[in-house]
Amino acid sequence: MTPAVPPRNLPALLAALHDERRDAAVAVSGTPGGTIHVHGGLVVAVDTPGAPSAESILLKSGRVEDGSWAAARAADGLLSEQLHKRGLLTPEEFEVACTAALFDGAFALALGPGAVWEVRDPAPGVVASRAFAPHLVAAETTRRLTVLTELWGSPVELARTRIRTTDTPRPPVLHPRHTALLDAANGRRTPRDLAFALGRGTFAVMVDLARLRTLDLIHHDVTATGRPSTALRVPGARADAPRPPAGPAPLPTRTPGTHRPHRSDTV
Repeated sequence: MTPAVPPRNLPALLAALHDERRDAAVAVSGTPGGTIHVHGGLVVAVDTPGAPSAESILLKSGRVEDGSWAAARAADGLLSEQLHKRGLLTPEEFEVACTAALFDGAFALALGPGAVWEVRDPAPGVVASRAFAPHLVAAETTRRLTVLTELWGSPVELARTRIRTTDTPRPPVLHPRHTALLDAANGRRTPRDLAFALGRGTFAVMVDLARLRTLDLIHHDVTATGRPSTALRVPGARADAPRPPAGPAPLPTRTPGTHRPHRSDTV
């Protein structure tokens, strides 16, 4: 019997997990690396230091207080139900926050080069709501990369850019989120840093920075630090969907001998 050919890259891996309806946590090494959480073959969350999580956004933005969130996490039952029971978030608001963080995390991972990955057992306590087929995550990631390419140029270059304000007077009417970005841009923060500081998505911050550049309100200095160094070009596509070209060599793979189903917070 001919042994199965290992997936050549992350998109192929996620497509295989989708076909098998697997539960898994795909750990992607690198700087900063990340984890793609898969339940029943569907992507339910993407955790990476390259983009704020749903928890980070909800807490940093002040939408939910730290103590209230911790109490909801510690209680028995689904996190979404506990948040709703305490009058903190409606199920719809929780779903929006988790979905936004999932796609933002996938986008952040796509800004970095490919890296070594490993399929592990499912991680407990994943903050998640809706689940998406890998090819849908890939399509949205590609759309976001295209949007930023049109607005700025290289999204990877923008990700490595430290933002500072210019001496150009601010327009008399400026959206509050743009004002907050300008106030937070101190010449040391990258778009990722600004996203964490303000409790916003990395992609949304990048789009707003592109707008502020057209108004000559920011200056950008590309750093050599590689931040935010992420992993994964584009999260996986199904076999019948267009796939990004493979790298110069297949990525090494490691597959655990066993895996077991898990129960996440909301899935």
